[in-house]
Amino acid sequence: MRPYERLIGAALEGNRVLFAHQDTVEAAWRVVDPVLDDAVPVHRYPRGTWGPEEADALLPSGGTCHDPVA
Repeated sequence: MRPYERLIGAALEGNRVLFAHQDTVEAAWRVVDPVLDDAVPVHRYPRGTWGPEEADALLPSGGTCHDPVA
């Protein structure tokens, strides 16, 4: 029996052994939820370029990236 079939079968039989308890799930969400709320926006950039202009803000003041091709 494949794992998903085993899980469905357990649910149909009322067997709770394969399922997490509600308090465990809520504890996990208390850890994960703040991380999801603090998501960094995605900045698109053209293929083959060094990335979005917003990435320059990560460099130290006056810093530049080294172009290994140049």
